[in-house]
Amino acid sequence: MLKLIAKNDVTDAESVELFKTFNGYAVRYGLQVESTTDVNEALTEYSACIAHALSCSGECDELGETS
Repeated sequence: MLKLIAKNDVTDAESVELFKTFNGYAVRYGLQVESTTDVNEALTEYSACIAHALSCSGECDELGETS
């Protein structure tokens, strides 16, 4: 089972996706895939990937402040 729960598209960056899997949860960011059985760990990874994508695209800095 692979069910897309959330997806975030950032201009000029890879999309970040959160999936419900047969074994738990997975976050895909570009070619990186992180898997866990804990939803809170998955949400933390998802948030970190979104922050990284925003930083790489120049939309905000590492502290989350917009440019």
